Amino acid sequence: MKFQNPLLLALPVLIGAVPLTTPNLDPTTKTLLGRDNNCYLNSDALINDPQGCDSTPFSVSRLKDVTGASRFGVRCTARGRSFRGYTKWDYVPGWNCWIWAGWTQEGCESGLPYYDDYRRCL
Repeated sequence: MKFQNPLLLALPVLIGAVPLTTPNLDPTTKTLLGRDNNCYLNSDALINDPQGCDSTPFSVSRLKDVTGASRFGVRCTARGRSFRGYTKWDYVPGWNCWIWAGWTQEGCESGLPYYDDYRRCL
């Protein structure tokens, strides 16, 4: 019977324990969550759907087809080959490829760093 007394005393504490709905994130996780911008293709890109995501911003080697239904994270932008007079390219780390910034929606690159040397994005 002595075993029941500590158990009975602990029962109200156990019942009243409420788990946290949102755990505290460590600082490293917080910085990683806001790292990439979420982007998609703009209406001009959808005319000739799909568009390509290339191995580098200077190559024409397509690694992935990007369609109107695709959503992707962009980490940074860099100078690449000129297409229609525009040389900005977006790095998509989830696919490890580059998509021409002229195909992404307005504001996709907002707040992201820009590099003349694309290798700084990698």
